[in-house]
Amino acid sequence: MFRRICALVVVLFLAFSLVAFAADAPAATTKDQNAGTKLARGFVNLVGFWLELPKQIYLTSKQDNLFVGLTYGFVKGIGVGFYRLADGIFETVTFVIPPYDKIIVEPEYVFEGWN
Repeated sequence: MFRRICALVVVLFLAFSLVAFAADAPAATTKDQNAGTKLARGFVNLVGFWLELPKQIYLTSKQDNLFVGLTYGFVKGIGVGFYRLADGIFETVTFVIPPYDKIIVEPEYVFEGWN
């Protein structure tokens, strides 16, 4: 019984010390931008451009109402989707040419900014 209590105390001590150590770790402030990041961003935008359609319908419906979302949001989704497609093509073709950290379309990826 004494061994189990000692083992539990040691395990809890190690667990809390790891949490304390992780809290002291510095947070990454900037992303590592290189040619691979630019290629990945371009490929994701190239493949996921069509997701702008439901995203813009959702965001416009959330901001105004469902009718505006289904009409204006649909048209806006087509426009932003083609813009994201063009950006995806551009970044995929020119991924070896700097600058790597210049983001043309905001947000950087289509699956960001749904709130």
